[in-house]
Amino acid sequence: MSGPIAVYIVIAIIIAAGIAFAWFWQIAPSARARRDEARLRHIAVAWYYFAAMAFFTVVCGVLAQGLFALLCKWLCPELLARAGAGFGKMLSMGAFGAGVAIGALYARRLLDAMQMLQDSALGKLSTATASPAPPAPNAPLAPIARSKILPAGIGVFCVTWTAAQLAALVWNWILDRVGLPQGQQELVQLFRDEHATSRLLAMIFIAIVVAPLCEEIIFRGALFGYLRTRLPRALAFALPALIFAAAHVDKRSDAHLLAPLFVLALIHSKAYERTGRIGVVIISHALFNLTTIGAILLGIGAQT
Repeated sequence: MSGPIAVYIVIAIIIAAGIAFAWFWQIAPSARARRDEARLRHIAVAWYYFAAMAFFTVVCGVLAQGLFALLCKWLCPELLARAGAGFGKMLSMGAFGAGVAIGALYARRLLDAMQMLQDSALGKLSTATASPAPPAPNAPLAPIARSKILPAGIGVFCVTWTAAQLAALVWNWILDRVGLPQGQQELVQLFRDEHATSRLLAMIFIAIVVAPLCEEIIFRGALFGYLRTRLPRALAFALPALIFAAAHVDKRSDAHLLAPLFVLALIHSKAYERTGRIGVVIISHALFNLTTIGAILLGIGAQT
């Protein structure tokens, strides 16, 4: 089987699976009754606790990036000399992302502990005053079983990839009509130009492991998870998605990334809410990045 034909078959399978999964998950009459199901619990801590944990998470990322720079200075100084050119810069970004992911996981534990203390205090107060504590909004269902995380992640990826490609087609058509330039993302060019196998593998690891873990924990697990019970529903979905998409735009010519990444973020937020498992959207994100890298290495080109 020739390469292009195999690629088209894979694309057809992804699109067909995405349409089927979207139908049974969200569109079919039997699915409409479950459309607003939520499996995420309310994060009840005050905003200043959440802001403090967000600051702590960023500090963890900066410290990890600084530690990476020190190790490079001692062990591989020439890597820092090339940092601005690409590979070293991406490794530095990967160190920051790893630090942020670790910090966010620890911060979530702290938030859970704060919430337990807060619930305990409210319980004692309600007992003393003979008035019940206010219930948390949107009492959730239990998260899906751990055995379903992988198949659910693959299904969400198929939906996400199909919807993002459709959004990219429409968005690029609009950009062409208004005369906005469509450049090539810096990381795409970096993958195209890299020929050393060891460095290419390191970059792939960052793209399909570190980046999905970091970004999903931040934008879905933290930001969306906190806002979903505090803002109007449409805004709670749209605001984290817009921030996520904008964070990937470095220059004006990257505007073509906004629509597909916005759609990706919306679907991932919905999938996270419906499943209650951050692992589902991490898997979907990793597969999305993997297909993008595969398209780049095969010379097909990709939007994200």
